[in-house]
Amino acid sequence: MNTTSSRRAFSLIELVVVIAIIAIVAAFAVPAVGDIMKGSKLTQASQMLVDQFTLARQSALSRNRSIEVRFYRFGDPEVPGEDMTKPLTGQFRAIQAFEIIESGAALPISRVEMLPVGIIMAANTTTPTETLSTLLDAQPQTQAVNDPTAPPLPRGIKLNYEWVSFRYLSDGSTNLTPASSWYVTLHGLTDKPTSAGSSSGGTSGGGVTPPANFFTLQIDPVSGATKTFRPTAG
Repeated sequence: MNTTSSRRAFSLIELVVVIAIIAIVAAFAVPAVGDIMKGSKLTQASQMLVDQFTLARQSALSRNRSIEVRFYRFGDPEVPGEDMTKPLTGQFRAIQAFEIIESGAALPISRVEMLPVGIIMAANTTTPTETLSTLLDAQPQTQAVNDPTAPPLPRGIKLNYEWVSFRYLSDGSTNLTPASSWYVTLHGLTDKPTSAGSSSGGTSGGGVTPPANFFTLQIDPVSGATKTFRPTAG
C-alpha cells in the first residue's frame, strides 16, 4: 500500500510575517545590546581610572616621593572634527603615573592607559565654571612638543598631545588647592552633557548636568582619598 506524503512550502505572506517579527525583535534588541556594550566600556574605564589613582598614591607613600598623574588629550582621526595633529580638537582619553625624582625629572611608573574606544574624560575649556572635571579644566595644559622629556604615545600619536596633571605628595596628600573640589568624570563620546538653561534639561545655578550614564571620581586634596559615583540604572 503506497502512502503519499504531501509537503506544503511557506507562502509569501507567511515569510513576510516571519521577517516582520524578526525585524521588530531586532529593533528592540540592537539598542539594548549597544547600551550594554557602552556600559561595559564605561565600567572598564572607571576601573582603569581608580587603579591609576590607587597606584599613584600607594607609590607616593611607599617610595617617599611625589607621584604625578597625567591626563592626556589628543585627537582621534576617526572621529569627525578631530585632528591628530591638533590636540585641542580632541578629548582626554588616557592616563599615566610618573615618579618625580630628586632632579625634578618625571619617570613613568605605569604604562599609558588608553580608555576604551568611545569613552572620554569630560572637559570643557570654553566655560570652566560649567565643568564635570575640575581636575582637567582648572589645571594648566602642557604641550608635549614643548617638553623634551615628554614620552611619545602609542597608536601614532607620538607627541601630538597635551596633558594636565596633579601630584600625590610623599605623605599621601596632593598638591591640589584644599579649598576647591576636585573630580574627573567619564562618559560616552556621543553622550553630551547639558548646561543649565538648556531646553533638554540641566541644573540650576549655572551648572552642568552629566549624561544619564557616567562615572565620577572625586579626590580629597588633603588626604588623597577618593570617592566614586555612578548612577544606578533604573
